[in-house]
Amino acid sequence: MALRGRAGAIQAPEWFGSAARGNAFLPSLMGAYSILYSAWWPFAWGSAGAVAFLLVLAAAVLFIVRGTLQVRHATLFPNNPTPEDQRISNAMGLLNSITHPIWMLGAILLLVFGQGRWVLPLMVFVIGAHFIPMGRIFGRQIDYVLGPIAMAAAVVAGVLARDDEVSWLVVFAVAGVGGTLATLSYAFYMTRAYLRLCERAGVPFPLAKSAVAPG
Repeated sequence: MALRGRAGAIQAPEWFGSAARGNAFLPSLMGAYSILYSAWWPFAWGSAGAVAFLLVLAAAVLFIVRGTLQVRHATLFPNNPTPEDQRISNAMGLLNSITHPIWMLGAILLLVFGQGRWVLPLMVFVIGAHFIPMGRIFGRQIDYVLGPIAMAAAVVAGVLARDDEVSWLVVFAVAGVGGTLATLSYAFYMTRAYLRLCERAGVPFPLAKSAVAPG
């Protein structure tokens, strides 16, 4: 497919569309998660928590918008998965089919047995743990850093959850610190990764849909 811009026609590599789709949505997803993780701060820590939450919210909105733009950009190109793309897709499908049901079903059981204060620590710990195999799947080092950050915050929150005198809002807020740091850092990393992907392919970003022409 040819891209028509000021510099003339540019050929997008055949692999680009599939690779771009695999990365494009992640800043939006991480931005949404960061809002969930940090939403408890104002209730647990008052005005200081509210200010921190608003800062996270502003960053999250920027990442959600950026991810949306990347998705629109990626869909302008044919989706031709390579064997490596298929390997990653299969591995991530298997990983997600294991990790997400763990915290979802665990959260339901905790709520049923009146232990809701453990829900967010469990969620953050499991999602943090699933960063570790992601590092191997994608061959990235950052996952080995961000995963333990989230897991450490979840452990601290779990210690606090053992004390009934500690409000469950504080427990959630502490767990949310690790989740927020991990997800916003990952959103920033994946935003840069998308730009690097475009640079490697020689594809302009952003690119108006009208600039794409068959060829």
